[in-house]
Amino acid sequence: MTVTVKLFGMLRAQLAADSDLKVQLDQGCRVEDLIAAIQLMNPDVGDLLLKRKILVSVNHEMAHGDTELTSSDEIALLPPFSGGSDTPGGMPSDVYR
Repeated sequence: MTVTVKLFGMLRAQLAADSDLKVQLDQGCRVEDLIAAIQLMNPDVGDLLLKRKILVSVNHEMAHGDTELTSSDEIALLPPFSGGSDTPGGMPSDVYR
């Protein structure tokens, strides 16, 4: 079966894909099988997945290695991100109107 993996940020460049990556896997595969396939494509990205520096989301929920995949799943690789606000209410303190 073929699964489609959405890529964000630096992962697009590292995996040489526009925004989606097509990966051929066996029927009944799991997230750990997807990670192994990605590690063959790009060992650096595979290592980050194994170290959980990049997270895998399946159908908008964080997935673990034993999560089973189907070809209709929405799968995404989520690189590290930062942001947010440390001010009360989450609004930046230097916004001017």
